[in-house]
Amino acid sequence: MTRKDERVTVVDRLARAAMRQSWRRGVVGGSSAWTVLGGLALIGYLGRRAVRRDVDVVFSEELAPGQSIRITHEPRP
Repeated sequence: MTRKDERVTVVDRLARAAMRQSWRRGVVGGSSAWTVLGGLALIGYLGRRAVRRDVDVVFSEELAPGQSIRITHEPRP
């Protein structure tokens, strides 16, 4: 379900495991506590995916042996 280049964190794995268990024990098994736990896990999982930031590469260049770069930060005028 996830792309190979995406990293799945421990928190994501725990949330997905809680959603699976809550489906089995809550929706199918009839436990309202597990249903609530699954709903909270689902909201947390989707929320983390919504706010996850992808890093944008703004510059990329391959350096030859012996070359170097200098990165500076100057205040805006």
